[in-house]
Amino acid sequence: MILRAFQGYSSKLENIDSKKDIKMQTTKILVQKPEIGLSEDNKAKLQSLEIYKDKKHFQFSNAWVNLAYELGKNIEEVCKLANCELPKIEAMYNKYNSLRVDYHFVSSVPKIVETLIDSLIYVTEDKSMMICEYCGANDEIETTEKNNHYINACEKCFNRKNRV
Repeated sequence: MILRAFQGYSSKLENIDSKKDIKMQTTKILVQKPEIGLSEDNKAKLQSLEIYKDKKHFQFSNAWVNLAYELGKNIEEVCKLANCELPKIEAMYNKYNSLRVDYHFVSSVPKIVETLIDSLIYVTEDKSMMICEYCGANDEIETTEKNNHYINACEKCFNRKNRV
């Protein structure tokens, strides 16, 4: 977990008339960044699939790697059965407490293939909402808003993150 502090400081500013000085004071702010980014082992696991081979950046936590791997295998299987190219994965990221996937096809494919892949992605998004972002547990997950950031966490991880 990364904590950053912006220390208080005073700045002297002059207004347009140069008649009076305005002093600004900022307060100390602590920003808690979510643990996003994959370990090298998990990146290698995902990149072992053809669909993720050229993907360099995954913007979600290690806890969702198995879910992303399962999605990649399923998409590869659909494309193999339909005898069409794999889609290009533009981005995989955490947004509003779920795993999001943006993709496109370079050339046209049957509409049913796009529909199947969209369905696989929607199921994956739904599953991700039921998995703890920190440890990967899938029992008794609660979605909580903290500092305008939504998190899915089991009780153990949520209590541990709140103590910081």
